[in-house]
Amino acid sequence: MDYIKLGKIPPNSKGELSNPEQLVENLQSLIGQKFPLTGKPRTDGSNFRKMITNHLLSKYIPKEAVEYEIVPPKQKGVPSFLREYIDTYLVTSGVNYNLQVWNRNPNGASVQVNLKNGETLLASDVRFVLGKINEDEIIESIVIMTPEYIENRFGKFGKPTVKQQLIISNKKREEIINKHGMIVADTDISVDLLDTENSTVVGDVSIKDEPEKVLPIETIHQQITKKLLGEKLDISLSTKQRGQQLERMVAYQLGYKKLQGGLEGGYPDIRNQMLEIKVQDSPTIDLGRYSPQFEEEINEDFTTRTIRYLIALTDALNGKIDGVVLCPGDELGKHFTYVAEKSFKCQRSIPMNFFEEYKGQVVYNPN
Repeated sequence: MDYIKLGKIPPNSKGELSNPEQLVENLQSLIGQKFPLTGKPRTDGSNFRKMITNHLLSKYIPKEAVEYEIVPPKQKGVPSFLREYIDTYLVTSGVNYNLQVWNRNPNGASVQVNLKNGETLLASDVRFVLGKINEDEIIESIVIMTPEYIENRFGKFGKPTVKQQLIISNKKREEIINKHGMIVADTDISVDLLDTENSTVVGDVSIKDEPEKVLPIETIHQQITKKLLGEKLDISLSTKQRGQQLERMVAYQLGYKKLQGGLEGGYPDIRNQMLEIKVQDSPTIDLGRYSPQFEEEINEDFTTRTIRYLIALTDALNGKIDGVVLCPGDELGKHFTYVAEKSFKCQRSIPMNFFEEYKGQVVYNPN
């Protein structure tokens, strides 16, 4: 049986994946086995991945997905061992091990695989299997870790300096348009920062003024979504100019009077509401320097994950707004997929003595 080929097909559901106890038990017999090193890191890494894939699938094969969608273009950043949703890494010698994850934020919510049953496999769902090989080329220990555990124990992964993008798959786009929109309420904003008494802005303020309070997402939705649906953006304009046209429309509906000279850019677009405006007429949306995939402080009250995003889904042929997405940044990756304009890696240093603590063992997120 070709386990490597089977391993490239995702599971039918998350419930099919081996649980932590099963992974530990099924990998235990690899401890003490010989693992010949070639001295070529890519070759050795590939051989270890094949060993783990063959070993696990020889004991248990999760039921395969019949219909699924891998979202990132060319499967960039998606684990090769999809059936158990595992990334493998080989640890040899040195004072520290530099864990490198390519083309995804390991602990970020970002859809990698859409399953037929409606479930999604996120970047943060990947299990990391790290094998420690000693100087005698023997598998000394195997440590299985989740991205959340790694960040909590060793610190956050480094942030790459590349422009980020967001993909809304055709399937998801159609689903949203059929419902005329996708609205997700604010989650992590203090109640004290929400203006629950008004439906539009109050006073002589500019869209670029720092906010004292912001309108809740539900209020913004009630005020503008129905008014935007069916409106047309000028397709003769550039993407940036169409974004500014949409920004004017949104600002007007929210009650802003001061717009002259207020559309010069900046993040977020309507800073007074901590609201970023985007137009989607192709699968990929440019997010620019800031992305909710990587949490950054915007001011003392807001981060990239609490900034709110309004995305207008428009018809590329005529500019008509067919649907509206309105949600906090933290929710974007749970429904859509982050990618980058070029390859990048996120890194995290792990002390070598951490692996030596578990000599002779297979452990999962050890205390």
